[in-house]
Amino acid sequence: MKKVLGNLALVSVLAMTGCATTGGERDYSQSLYLRGQFAWWDALPEYKVKKVDTGVYRTEIELKADGQPYEFKFGDANWSAGSNCGYLSEADKDVKLDTPVKANCSAVFENFRFNPPENGVYGF
Repeated sequence: MKKVLGNLALVSVLAMTGCATTGGERDYSQSLYLRGQFAWWDALPEYKVKKVDTGVYRTEIELKADGQPYEFKFGDANWSAGSNCGYLSEADKDVKLDTPVKANCSAVFENFRFNPPENGVYGF
């Protein structure tokens, strides 16, 4: 059994409902992935987000605490406009456990950073 050490509260991604168009909320579980250095920035199936509540999505990843921050974003397989989610402002760049941050889903170079306090599985 794996132990999830903490959750990264990314209001980020998922205040994406603020970017919604008419016709209801978009289901990002069909297209959004956690992407970062840990996966060579690829959109891997194991890091595809799952919907857990209205406007809330989640995935888990095992990370090593080696003293270096991991850079990551949320994006679809093609880095499509409107589905390339990095930090909204500098205050949101460094992600801490259980501390909400906001995302900009039209980001280009605004990668989030997270430095895990210990080896383990983390929920994003």
